[in-house]
Amino acid sequence: MKRLIIYSIVTLISFTFFSCEDDFLDKRESDILTSEQVFTDPVLFQKFHNDIYTYLHYWPGDWACQSFGGLGRIAYSSFEGASDLAEASRSVAGTNASFNLGNWSQLAFGAKVELIWPWEGAYAGIRRCNVVLEKVDSVPGLSTDDIDGFKSEALFLRAFFHFELIKRYGGVPYVTKSLTEKDNLNFVREPYDTCVAKIVNDLDASIKHLPMASAQNNSDFGRPTIGAAMALKAKTLLYAASPLNTEPYAISSGSGGSDLFFIEEPNTEAETTQKWIDAAQAAYELIEYAEVNSQYQLLDSAHYLDIFHGDAKNSEVIYSRVDGSFSFSGAKAFTGWISFADVGASKGYGGSAGTYPTQNLIDMYEMADGSIPILGYNGDGSPIINSSTTYNDQQMWENRDPRLKLTALCNQDMWQDRPVEIWFDKSNPTISGSEMKDAQDYTTTGYLCRKMWPEELRQGSTASVYMNWIWFRYADVILWYAEAMNHAFGPDGDGLGNGVTARMSLNKIRNRLNPSNPHYRDVSASTKEEFLERLLNERAIEFVYEEQRWWDIIRYKRGVETFGVPIYGVRIYRTSKNPLSFEITRRKLETRVFKDYMHKYAIPYSEIEKSSDLKQNPGW
Repeated sequence: MKRLIIYSIVTLISFTFFSCEDDFLDKRESDILTSEQVFTDPVLFQKFHNDIYTYLHYWPGDWACQSFGGLGRIAYSSFEGASDLAEASRSVAGTNASFNLGNWSQLAFGAKVELIWPWEGAYAGIRRCNVVLEKVDSVPGLSTDDIDGFKSEALFLRAFFHFELIKRYGGVPYVTKSLTEKDNLNFVREPYDTCVAKIVNDLDASIKHLPMASAQNNSDFGRPTIGAAMALKAKTLLYAASPLNTEPYAISSGSGGSDLFFIEEPNTEAETTQKWIDAAQAAYELIEYAEVNSQYQLLDSAHYLDIFHGDAKNSEVIYSRVDGSFSFSGAKAFTGWISFADVGASKGYGGSAGTYPTQNLIDMYEMADGSIPILGYNGDGSPIINSSTTYNDQQMWENRDPRLKLTALCNQDMWQDRPVEIWFDKSNPTISGSEMKDAQDYTTTGYLCRKMWPEELRQGSTASVYMNWIWFRYADVILWYAEAMNHAFGPDGDGLGNGVTARMSLNKIRNRLNPSNPHYRDVSASTKEEFLERLLNERAIEFVYEEQRWWDIIRYKRGVETFGVPIYGVRIYRTSKNPLSFEITRRKLETRVFKDYMHKYAIPYSEIEKSSDLKQNPGW
């Protein structure tokens, strides 16, 4: 049976929540078609099953907001704008109006896209997964392979939705049956580790009948594969080993001390080490599987941007969301979410949005040889420059890690056959370059984003380019392995006996953009602590605009010192027109707000009101 995936809302059967729009689990079937019609017709049942995937795009309100990752899902702002890596210009409902100000009100439109809709969308998707698992065996006309395939996808997606829940809220009710009003709906939160074990069980069961990526038909692209299930398992175990989920949850009392809140008992050192070992083993199993079966590989600098647009099935992507192709005229929202340099088109979508790299991000890029140019910051925010490097603040973009220029557009970079003009004239600041004005429509940081905007999409062009939103890619798996191995055995320990250490794995990512000299940028960190800092830095610059930074900082409980700090940009002045010369000045854009209790999201208040046993996270 041909099983073309459908990524649109299917109206054959829909379920509503228990009360209005914010209920916990859906229960009532639509009157459009009866259950008997759907579950006795293999074609209708397939469409019902396909509708699970629409909950990966859950959007009960605004069309541009996605629940589980995607550009513009925080009310048109990229969620990266909530991290220290980017600044969003939108001040109405985006990250600037909510997360960056600490305004995590569940009534605020931008905030609820991240705080409430993932809860709603996940449990709606979970219910449909459970219905499929309960009904598929009785649907006539399905082969054994069809039944196994439907079950495997439903198990994977049930695990996926539960993972998205626990990474935001901690332990949640793990629902494995389709509930009705006759069931006990007074839910209790299950321990985080119990949820992890159930996710792993679902994934292990799903792998048995999932295809290899190389064997997947084009018409089934977007459905999970063996590699996708292995990746989700490894990521789940990595998060389970991280400090947020193994250490006491401490919240500042506001008077200089800390109050310890125990939702669950913290792990012992031995228990935590074992969790890191389990995470490393799961990641290595996927690496070994990829090598043995020629499934995945890293792309080099010549093809780095192909990972994100142009080729949906490139060899580095393990699992991604099917979004389709976009043209310039058909992707106006992208011009807001990710600004780009074209005449009159570097604006933030008429002031509604625009997400720009920060100077905080630019400072993270090492020199081309792997040396660290910025060692820290003085009290006034000025950089502490490593004098042993060639770094100069007036030529700050020169001789840096090549990913800098593959991610950010800097003043005078060539883009769409002309130089980017992000400057003010120093003698007459009313004169500025085509990409720069003191207006909300324009970049606030002095940079534009290149990574997520294909250069061929320009004004007047009829070009159409596939845009790829990735959940798992091979570079991520290699860095998961490096992180877990470092925690368990140190940078150079081979505790699993497979001949691959944390350092070797991290260096593989660091040097892939220098294929002619494979050890050019080997990491020099010697201790576990030093290695972890370089690894987190590597993850920041490798996955910027892919929604990894927020969760990396959250799971290490570093939100206060990383997100509750000043965000910087640059002001660029043209000092001479002929010859052309510029002066770069750093400037503080804002000081953001992040409190200790924000490391775990608040359970939606409407759900707490419905169930007396559904306990809220501390601090909320």
